[in-house]
Order: sequence, then C-alpha cells, then structure tokens
Amino acid sequence: MKTIQYFAIAAVCYCIVAMSVHLLRVVRLGAPKDLSEPSGSVKEGVVYSNTRAMLPDQKESAYLHLPSYAVGMLFHIGVFCSLLLFILSFFPFFNNWVSSCCWAAVLSIPSGVGAVCGVILFLRRALSKALKEFSTADDFISVALVAIFQLMTFLYVVFADNCAVDTMFYVSAILLFLYMPLGKLRHAVYFFAARFHLGYFYGRRNVWPPKEDDKK
Repeated sequence: MKTIQYFAIAAVCYCIVAMSVHLLRVVRLGAPKDLSEPSGSVKEGVVYSNTRAMLPDQKESAYLHLPSYAVGMLFHIGVFCSLLLFILSFFPFFNNWVSSCCWAAVLSIPSGVGAVCGVILFLRRALSKALKEFSTADDFISVALVAIFQLMTFLYVVFADNCAVDTMFYVSAILLFLYMPLGKLRHAVYFFAARFHLGYFYGRRNVWPPKEDDKK
C-alpha cells in the first residue's frame, strides 16, 4: 500500500472510534424506561420509521419542496457510493479492473452527481437569506468536505493511475474522516439512532405505521 493509504486508514480508525463514542452516548441517554403496556408492534414502527416515513408525502413539508428533496437524496446516494468506492480502492483487483475497463467509470457517476448536488446545496445555503440567517460555519464546511470527497472519488475512478488525483482523493477522505466526529456530520450516527428511537416509541404505542383510517 501507499503511504497516503496508511494515513487514510488511520483517519478512518479515528473516525470509527470517535463515532462509536457518540453512538454509545446516544444509546445510553435514549433508552428511558417505559412502564406503560405496549399496544403496538415495535418492529413495524422501526421499519416504517426507516422506510415509508422517509418519503416526502409522509413528511410535514417535504412534499412542498420536491426539487430540494431530490437534490438532497442524490447528494446522500453519492455519499454512500463514494464510501463504497473508497473501501474498494484499497483492493488491488479493483484498481486493476478500473484501469483496464474503459466503462468502469460508470461506477463513479453517482459520486459525480452527488458532488454537483453538494455544490447546489452549498450555494443555496450561501445565497438564500432565510437559510443563511441560521447557518453556521460548520454547515458550510461539512457540505464542502463531502462534495469535495465525492468529486475526488469521481476523478479517482475516471482518471485511474493518475498519481496526483490518487493523492488528492485520499487527502480529501482523510480530511472528511477527521472532521466527521467534530461537526454536523455526526448525524451519520444520530440520524439512525433517532429513527430507531422514534420507531420504537411510536410503534410501541401503536401510532406507527399510521392506520388507513388515520389518513382519511
């Protein structure tokens, strides 16, 4: 492996340890004793909380802002794809395959799209007076780091065997993983914990998933 890859692995290990600490805190603080008798299914509530409840028509106002919702979804899809390609980049067979197959660049399309969406989200936050009023430096730094990481992932696959791009790709990953436990990117842990706790609470109380009669 290259030296830069060892630094990337160290950054990932630091991120995993730091995020695990956040997860343990969330689990400890988010598990109060509920003495009431359960009247619904916790399993169904948790499943609904992480599936249909995420659709725009199930949210309070997301259905009124579908373009923004779509951009956000594409941005996050690009994140997951970029992380997968980052992991694969440590395996020689993957790099050899990318270098030898001209159409392997297709794998990086979600990352490229995600990077474009990241730029859109960054500019929207910077130019919108309503968003700018309650935005912090962390909001801009987080979006910028993720968008840059996705862009470098895209370039890493498209320009395989380019040493400069290769180095910049791992540097962008290192910066992202070092910053992740410090700012709003911690929602990578809090988001899933919150969805589970919501599903558990409302599923246990027979509120989620909503009944057909409740929708009328």
